[in-house]
Amino acid sequence: MAYSKLSIKQLVTDISDNKYYLPAIQRKFVWGEEKICNLFDSIMRDYPIGTFLFWDLPAAKADKYTFYEFLKNYHQRDSKNELVRKDFTQEVRGVLDGQQRISSMYIALQGVFCTKRKYAKKTTTNAYPERQLYLNIFGEEKEYEFKFLTKTDATNKSDENYFYLVRDILKEEKDVDPQDILEKLHAQTPQNKELLSKHGRIARKKLFLLAKKLNQDEIINYFKIIDKDLDDILDIFVRVNSGGTILSKSDLLFSTLVAHWEDGREHIEKLIEDMNGEDGLFNFNTDFLMRTCLFLIDAPMSFKVQTFDRANITKIRDNWADISKALIQASQTLREFGFNKVRLSSNYAATPMAYYLYKKGEVNNKSKVELRKLIIHSLLKQVYSGQADSALSGLREGLRNKSLENFPLKNSSFNFEQFKNTKLSGGKKLTIDSDDIEDFLDLKKGAFCFLLLSVLYPDLKLDQISFHQDHMHPHSRFNTERLTDLGLDQDSINQWQSMRDQLPNLQLLEGTENTVKQATPLIKWVAKNPTDEAYFRQRNYVADQQSLELSDFEQFFQSRRLLLKKKLSEEFNVAPQHADIKVTEATSA
Repeated sequence: MAYSKLSIKQLVTDISDNKYYLPAIQRKFVWGEEKICNLFDSIMRDYPIGTFLFWDLPAAKADKYTFYEFLKNYHQRDSKNELVRKDFTQEVRGVLDGQQRISSMYIALQGVFCTKRKYAKKTTTNAYPERQLYLNIFGEEKEYEFKFLTKTDATNKSDENYFYLVRDILKEEKDVDPQDILEKLHAQTPQNKELLSKHGRIARKKLFLLAKKLNQDEIINYFKIIDKDLDDILDIFVRVNSGGTILSKSDLLFSTLVAHWEDGREHIEKLIEDMNGEDGLFNFNTDFLMRTCLFLIDAPMSFKVQTFDRANITKIRDNWADISKALIQASQTLREFGFNKVRLSSNYAATPMAYYLYKKGEVNNKSKVELRKLIIHSLLKQVYSGQADSALSGLREGLRNKSLENFPLKNSSFNFEQFKNTKLSGGKKLTIDSDDIEDFLDLKKGAFCFLLLSVLYPDLKLDQISFHQDHMHPHSRFNTERLTDLGLDQDSINQWQSMRDQLPNLQLLEGTENTVKQATPLIKWVAKNPTDEAYFRQRNYVADQQSLELSDFEQFFQSRRLLLKKKLSEEFNVAPQHADIKVTEATSA
């Protein structure tokens, strides 16, 4: 379908006649005075102002969705679009792209623009004077000075200024003679007749152009989408909306949700703030929260408008106290486990735990140990990568008793061993096998290595003390010059520099201790406390007779790799291969 056109006057008239509305996916009006004036300046100069995208749908279908009225009177302190609370009786046109531009036109040509006067106190009655859009019809011929002025300010005339109320041009016929407008201004302000006569030529040209652009020319170039469902509209909106901040589908669905829940935005933003903490330890967001709310109320996990219908939104709203309690408790438990926004590679790892808490699962030291296993396994196996919705659906099925009303937990006390074989889509699983262990040992310093190190050092109080992933043989010892001095060729140097950052050369070290250690060679660091060397080796999975010299790094790496493999196999209940047992025993001896 080709683009269509209409005039600004027709657009403003249609908005006043309730033919245009804003879908709930739109954000609030944010343009300031300068942007609005520049928009009208562009119109006068015949600059492009962009195309528009409209959504036409019949009244019966429009009643299924949430719409807002266009803002007419803007107030900087408390402006908001009013929710449409009536049933539609005629076809509705929603604005998908161009809201800021159209709202600017409507406010400028029909309403008032109230912003705080400089230095005025917010609480004073006259801090936000009512201003309307005026055009200075004097000045340079091709200069278009638009300003929002109070009626009092607009009456100040001079050789440089004569401000004409822009909306008055809409009262004129399309082919109005600008001299007729000047005659009316003569009659209204006879004291300014001499000024108007002196600047008549330029004033007539500006008034003629203003009338032409707002009344006659079809400035609004638009494309319309007819009778599409909102899910289709969301996809289209995400692709074409390029004004200001690009919105994701999650942002749009969030707007749809809060459109049905009057103070929902405040509740949701407060919960996210509480979960992230004053220290900003986590990075939970609306995308996480919306999916998790669906998960908690046992709604379908499809991230579509139909899922966020009135019934599900009402259920979320009515159970908000319990939802908030479960999610805050989940974030606090993650703190206790030593996680933060860097170490938590997927926020959705918190979702199944929140479900267990929401469904009143038992919380004690034993259940926390089991829940921690769930978190670690799901992150290491990256079950949330790709389609998180399908992974979450499978995990929920493993937790709940679907045959009973309200879907209670299968077990009031969580046991990971009973849960780990839960079927997940796409061939994903929670269980860890020997191949996984091999892959883990090749991982480099980062979020996944932290997970493995937390398993290898289970007694550390990760929630109370800051621990770093420390290179046992310091990072700085692996520069090319030093390794060349050890007699390594380039291939070996490259290999050692890669091995340097892998798990077998990493440990968890208290932050302050790591600062002291810095680039100290491993053998010197251990020698500082020779009486504790045996403890150091035992605690850090270093064989008793293993050399700590950098020149023996490859032996150190392979020896420690085997010991770590044995420990991880024990922790993840993976039977080690027979050959590994013999080699590990020999290394330990």
